Amino acid sequence: MMSKTLPVAVLLLSLGACTLPPEYPAIPLLNEQGAPVMLSELARVAKLSPEQRRREIAELEGVRRLDATRRFQLAALLEKEDTLEAQERSLKLLAGLPRDDARTRALLDLMRQSIRTRIELGQQTARTQELQDKLDQIKALEKSLQQRAAPQGNP
Repeated sequence: MMSKTLPVAVLLLSLGACTLPPEYPAIPLLNEQGAPVMLSELARVAKLSPEQRRREIAELEGVRRLDATRRFQLAALLEKEDTLEAQERSLKLLAGLPRDDARTRALLDLMRQSIRTRIELGQQTARTQELQDKLDQIKALEKSLQQRAAPQGNP
């Protein structure tokens, strides 16, 4: 019995060594090094192309349970997206991260504040565009009323 399990174990170990690593480097656990690791991850994410970010987001969303490190990676990736939903999701992910030391707390607070500001800016931009459209409609209506009130040409 022992002679059959040994070759099977060796075969399984050798097959396990053949698996491909993920395309992006895994960062150390956040609670081990905190803010410096988070800053290096933010710098790495900033250098990625939009397609690379989307690919990493898809990979991380495919994982069933995310640890703190992966949640931070996903939050950093979502922060770079321009959609309101992605930024709100990034805020939710950051809210659940551990804040063991002062530098980590400060970094997470700055990230949340930055995301909130971007969300507010997007909302204000949409509101400004809406008001500009209404103003254009009012100007067009005023112009058409002036044309109606003006007398037709004198014969």
